[in-house]
Amino acid sequence: MRTILVVCPYVPHPPNHGGSIRSRVLLEALAQDHRVHVAVPAVAPSVATTELDRLAGLAALGVEPHELPSPTSQRPSVGQKLRHWLCGSSELLARRWSPHAAAALAALRERLRPDLVVLDSTFAVPIWRGAQPVLLHLHNLEHHILQRPSGAPDRASARLSRAIEAWAIRRTERRALRRAALAVCVSAADRTLALQLAPATRVEVVPNTIDTTALPPLPPPPPGPPRLLYVGGLDYPPNRDAVRELLTDHLPVLRAALPGLTVRLVGRDPAGVLRAFAGCAGIEAMGAVGDLRPHYAESHAVYLPIRSGGGTRIKILEAWALGRPVLATRIASEGLPAEDGVHLRHFVGPTDGARALREVLAGQDRSLCAAGRQLVAAAFDHGTARRQLRALAGALVDTLPGGT
Repeated sequence: MRTILVVCPYVPHPPNHGGSIRSRVLLEALAQDHRVHVAVPAVAPSVATTELDRLAGLAALGVEPHELPSPTSQRPSVGQKLRHWLCGSSELLARRWSPHAAAALAALRERLRPDLVVLDSTFAVPIWRGAQPVLLHLHNLEHHILQRPSGAPDRASARLSRAIEAWAIRRTERRALRRAALAVCVSAADRTLALQLAPATRVEVVPNTIDTTALPPLPPPPPGPPRLLYVGGLDYPPNRDAVRELLTDHLPVLRAALPGLTVRLVGRDPAGVLRAFAGCAGIEAMGAVGDLRPHYAESHAVYLPIRSGGGTRIKILEAWALGRPVLATRIASEGLPAEDGVHLRHFVGPTDGARALREVLAGQDRSLCAAGRQLVAAAFDHGTARRQLRALAGALVDTLPGGT
């Protein structure tokens, strides 16, 4: 049995967003064969009780959590950004951690002396200074996300900031990939991007997954005007941009084509993005919820005008598992082996989306739901991912000094 230290930029419990779900599957896989420690940023004392509950949730997995110093919640100044950029580093990555986090992690490393370190996403890279073998567990190629247009009109200063951050993060990801003994990506597309940065690195694919046994197909939604569902926290820019487009551009066209149609939005909105749409007809803003299933049950389809981001969308996997048809842009379903007209419907703009939705509600939903459920059960279940990660980590540690 080996000792593995996982560095995660958040507490991956409860598994209530895409990143924490992927991190949780990783920890469950590693804990089957090894002593696993996870280093996470601490949180403010005002939420300490909640944080203790979350750490206890990790301990229940057989994983020992360790808290590292966390940053203040203040927004970075222009001067702070410039200092990072002039050094060729990313302020966006650095803001996740206290300036003291790297030293605390080094002290933890000296105490634990792990056989293997897992850096859980690009956001864990900046504070690692050790020499132990590293498994780089990439949730996304973050530089690629920033290189894409945001999908919303941006000021020139915002575009410049994105370009500089994309350059700096690309440098970080390239160095991390070159140092890694193994890198794991979520899709073949991300693997290609990783190999472009570090052709000599071994890069494997383990897709995002869900627990299909906990998400059985739902009965048909109740009769009445159609309700569309969008699930995603608005503190994540691709979700924020997609929801703005949905409510501003798509909703009027969809309601003209299908009178009475509503859009239900589920997810965190800490900045109050939806206040601008208060009182608008056809919008149901639910905020963060503990259980998504009732909202899927009351919806006729999932509608995703996503123009940016990366990886694979867990929200699509959930919809497929629960038996709800998905309508999405091609970027939204990127990284998934989904065929238009078989597993989902693609659209480009509002008129295209309205036409596709009419066809789905007219009867195509049954075949889409059946094909989607079959695909997610065959290739995107947590059990499959755990087996893959367990095998990859086991083979890697067996190559380390003292391995079997």
